[in-house]
Amino acid sequence: MAGPDKQFDRNATLKKALEVFWAKGFAATSMQELVSKMGINRASMYQTYGNKQALYIAAIDQYIENTLAHVRQELDSPGLPLDKLHKLLRQFVIGSIKNNMSGCLVNNAAVELGPYDKDIAKKARFFWGEFESMFNELLKQAVEKGEIKRDIDTAKYALLINTTLQGLMVKTKSNTPKKEILGSLDTLFSLVKG
Repeated sequence: MAGPDKQFDRNATLKKALEVFWAKGFAATSMQELVSKMGINRASMYQTYGNKQALYIAAIDQYIENTLAHVRQELDSPGLPLDKLHKLLRQFVIGSIKNNMSGCLVNNAAVELGPYDKDIAKKARFFWGEFESMFNELLKQAVEKGEIKRDIDTAKYALLINTTLQGLMVKTKSNTPKKEILGSLDTLFSLVKG
């Protein structure tokens, strides 16, 4: 006997599941909410994605892929390296505030499940490592262009910038005033410029 006909776009339905998980987290999201938002029946959901955990992992993977592609595109655009980096971080913070204090899906997953789920923790470390690698490359460009001192340890500063960004993304979830968060970013870049 054939299963239900899969007449839906896998990526589009996964994006809808991602939105639910992003808004509510893993534990607070029910299967009914997922299939309702995705517009598919439970049988199709299970046949296509597996269980709720597998769907969550697929959503996180899609988020990581899309976010890293966006970061690369922004950092490869024309302009001074530090200006591009500052602009990107502001985009993330303002985007979270405008999107009902959503924060970052990977950070949310790391906070909720990282202590108990080694796969989630590993994905978070990979994601943050990619950010730090891209930030490090941009800081090296900033050194070459004379925006920052030559004796700077770009890897350490990339770690500092990423740690600050991730912390500020968490702060956006608690209705911290926008002015305070953006002020912290400005202070960070003042320190980086020396």
